[in-house]
Amino acid sequence: MSEQSEEESQELQQKEEQQQKSEILQQGNKTEEQLQQIPYVHMLNNKYNVREAVHAGSWYSSKSNELKIQINCWLEQAKAEVTTVAQLKALVVPHAGYAYSGPTAAFSYKYLKKYPPSEKLKVFILGPCHYVYITQCCLTRQEIYETPLGNIKVDLETVKQLHEQGLFEQSDKDAEEEEHSIEMQLPFLAHILGTDNFTIIPIMVGSIDAKSEEYYGRLLSEYFDMDDTLFIISTDFCHWGTKFAYTYYNSADGEIFESIEKLDQKAMEHIELHDLDKFNDYLREYENNVCGKHCIAILLHCIAMSQNTHMMETKFIRYAQSCLVRDKKDSSVSYAAAITFLED
Repeated sequence: MSEQSEEESQELQQKEEQQQKSEILQQGNKTEEQLQQIPYVHMLNNKYNVREAVHAGSWYSSKSNELKIQINCWLEQAKAEVTTVAQLKALVVPHAGYAYSGPTAAFSYKYLKKYPPSEKLKVFILGPCHYVYITQCCLTRQEIYETPLGNIKVDLETVKQLHEQGLFEQSDKDAEEEEHSIEMQLPFLAHILGTDNFTIIPIMVGSIDAKSEEYYGRLLSEYFDMDDTLFIISTDFCHWGTKFAYTYYNSADGEIFESIEKLDQKAMEHIELHDLDKFNDYLREYENNVCGKHCIAILLHCIAMSQNTHMMETKFIRYAQSCLVRDKKDSSVSYAAAITFLED
């Protein structure tokens, strides 16, 4: 009887691994070790409450090695010129497809790489809803968020604590998977921190009023002040063009793309000054469709209510546009990266 060929051996090993996966998925109980061993697959109708990485393969690469190379490249190109960071507290990051916003996002995440946490992080990710209309903030029902770089655990204890406050709804799984604003942050986090070194608290932020912004800000400020937390504010800035029903243009500012930049710059200045009143006045005056405006407002409330508010600083470190618009028939989306930190 001939010896088993290398090809046959590999095929047998693959079958055994597939059988092992099937057995795990069929079990009613689970352990953290088992969950981490489940590879990057779309686990439809499983018992693990997994939020699938549905935008992998379209908005960003589904191939782990390719994704790592891309993220590394962007991080290497990004500069971290702010040198007074004692503790990183929040990142403002865009959430478009990586081909458009990945290089800008890397400028924020560069600081997470440069100033790594000393302990396991709880990462609060606040992202706007693009596809469903809700008037509250929603917490996930899922236990695991899937990425091509490994599965990320939801901080179930913190989610439970927040839900018990009575201010949060629970998100619908289909709506949660359709929404991209939170998912787009996960590969950067997984790559920089490693999936075993942090948990996430994903919060879908609806079209909330000013009073609700304050309520959520007050509630989350207690977590914001903890040493083991980081807040990610997922937002793009101006969405310009007839497709977005927004075509503000001040010809005195130059070309259309220059007018857009000056418009966004006004918003960024108010955010850097932590001036929520002026930020809201700006939104009312210009109606700039900053999709994460409510997420930003919650962050500004957290900063204002922080015990360390006098030591807190926010700096925008990168700005870009998907297209330099010169014609009213064109369109673009603006991307900005910022960090909020305790000064050294």
